[in-house]
Amino acid sequence: MEILRSVRVTLAMQADDRYMRLPFDIPDGTTSFEVTLGWHELDGVTVDLGCEGPDGWRGWSGGARRSFVIAEDDATPGYQPGHIRGGTWHVILGLHTLPREGIDVSVRIWTPAENQPDHGPVEEPVVRTTRGSSRDLPAPPGMRWFAGDLHAHSLHSDGELSLWELANEGVRSALDFLAVTDHNTTSHHAHLPTVGARHGITLLPGQEVTTHLGHANAYGDIGFVDFRRPGQHWVDIVAERGGFLSINHPVFADCAWLHELTREPMGVELYHGSWYGEPSATSALAWFQRWRRDAVLLGGGDFHNRSTPLRPGVPTTWVAAEECSVAAVLDGIRAGRTTITGSVELEDGVARPVHGGVPILIRRGESLLVLDARGLVLVSGSTRRQVISEHEEVVAAPSRGGPYRLQDSHQMTLALCR
Repeated sequence: MEILRSVRVTLAMQADDRYMRLPFDIPDGTTSFEVTLGWHELDGVTVDLGCEGPDGWRGWSGGARRSFVIAEDDATPGYQPGHIRGGTWHVILGLHTLPREGIDVSVRIWTPAENQPDHGPVEEPVVRTTRGSSRDLPAPPGMRWFAGDLHAHSLHSDGELSLWELANEGVRSALDFLAVTDHNTTSHHAHLPTVGARHGITLLPGQEVTTHLGHANAYGDIGFVDFRRPGQHWVDIVAERGGFLSINHPVFADCAWLHELTREPMGVELYHGSWYGEPSATSALAWFQRWRRDAVLLGGGDFHNRSTPLRPGVPTTWVAAEECSVAAVLDGIRAGRTTITGSVELEDGVARPVHGGVPILIRRGESLLVLDARGLVLVSGSTRRQVISEHEEVVAAPSRGGPYRLQDSHQMTLALCR
């Protein structure tokens, strides 16, 4: 059976509601269906794609795909497989960028599906040569500093790598853990334990809750966070479910944080991969001056594909934890035991993090332990500057006076800490 729906979407409709719901009926006994989205090609037009069933949210591919399959035992990355209940379903159209005159959009639904989901290459695990945690940094009793990246994407949203390929990139970057934070979906969560164990890296479940008013990472296997709700709902529901929410790249491009909040989340992705393109930029630091002073600072590379030199771990977030498990790493983040390094090595056109012997800041009460930073400048949140003269130095640094950063002579930030 084929169902055809056609609708003209306009700027007025976008202004009223950016998420249009197109209903369609699925008969009882259906075991799979397929949806295809189409419109006349025009530069700059983006209509996002998602799906909601009678029992709730079933997935999102945004502007990364024009079609998806949902079956009882499998689904296109970004979508959830499972029972297909007969009744009224909805294709969700995200009216992201439209022409002034509007555009006609067609939606076709086939039952059963004509194609099979493609999860991408199941790449063999690469041989691990080292781990960031091998540096054995000074840590609280019973703990160790583990190196990771808290922002990465796969085929489950707009990333170009399968989960197996992404895990290998994390291993090549010597990371102990990597958070997979696909946009507006949790379809990847079910696969992460198996893929992580196979490749020897801890894969943290996350969702990048994504709208035109800003993005935030919800960490933990806590279920879907509805991006169509106000930002304050994200903050409250993630806390209620025991997860951790972090504001992402708060001043980056058209993804700057614009949501109004009365209760701010604890996390801020203050060091984002875009910083490498403009290393002397201070806009994120200026934004942070108006944020809560006790925020947990995180770094995220926001890796999507290999089209740029940057790979996972650029920058690297270090977390002090009892072990490198999902639960322990998230506990370390909640407790604020984080620090960030930005040192990079470029080889054959690929930039990967350097973990051993690079400048780092480790908080000890109201002081900072500064390691491997001789000749660099320690800058406080109030821009007080101090040249570091020793390879290991303890500096008085009130926690509310941050963030603190280590800069080189070109104003590149090589380390960041609260």
